[in-house]
Amino acid sequence: MSVRLVILLVAICACSWSGSLKSQTLPRYEVSQVTSKLEIDGQLKERAWAEAPPLRAFVNNRDGSPTKLSTEAKILYDQNFIYFAFRSDDTNVWSTMKKRDEHLWLEEVVEVFLQADPSIPNYIELEVNPLGTMLDIYLINTRKPLHYESWNSENLRWGVSVDGTVDGKENDRGWSCEIALPFQDIATAPHMPPLVGDKWRLNLYRVEKLPTSAELAWSPTLQDDFHVLPKLGEIVFTDRKVPQP
Repeated sequence: MSVRLVILLVAICACSWSGSLKSQTLPRYEVSQVTSKLEIDGQLKERAWAEAPPLRAFVNNRDGSPTKLSTEAKILYDQNFIYFAFRSDDTNVWSTMKKRDEHLWLEEVVEVFLQADPSIPNYIELEVNPLGTMLDIYLINTRKPLHYESWNSENLRWGVSVDGTVDGKENDRGWSCEIALPFQDIATAPHMPPLVGDKWRLNLYRVEKLPTSAELAWSPTLQDDFHVLPKLGEIVFTDRKVPQP
């Protein structure tokens, strides 16, 4: 095969891959109602979490390609909170920041971007690291946050459980995180609590640093940036209840 032909085939494949990414359908997730109490400790041991369907697999944010790093996420809600759960396989769990509202994205972290009303560019960003440190931000538009320490969700709850040690050394198995965000702090929500059928916009991310860096997403932005509102996926609140009797 000639060099020219090889180059042509590579170019065709690259164009095909790029085109498929641009035309990809944004993900959609149906959120179930939780009917039992959740203990927000990061352990995800309740039956409701076992019955809640997982979101589709996380992929590399920049190009939408598959990743070997397993990250599972689930969402539930009740009359007072929307709940997020993450389970991240990780052989080297690492972070160092322990102060609320530090720049957690510089280390290993899971993130929630939530836009309750797609017609209003306000959104909430939550980040939690393996040490259980929280960063909560209210943004009035893309990358235009209120000062980090000027807004904290008053009744926000979260918990982390680590299967290993958070020391940057190998032989860990992973970590999990649980977040309960109160509806009272989601100021732009059309209904509070949401009605069955209400649709919000959402993205979930994971930043990994050791042993190799990775930026993963539920709905890849296809940019070196998480703050891309048109790429947020959609969640729909349903009347499905968990756990089932």
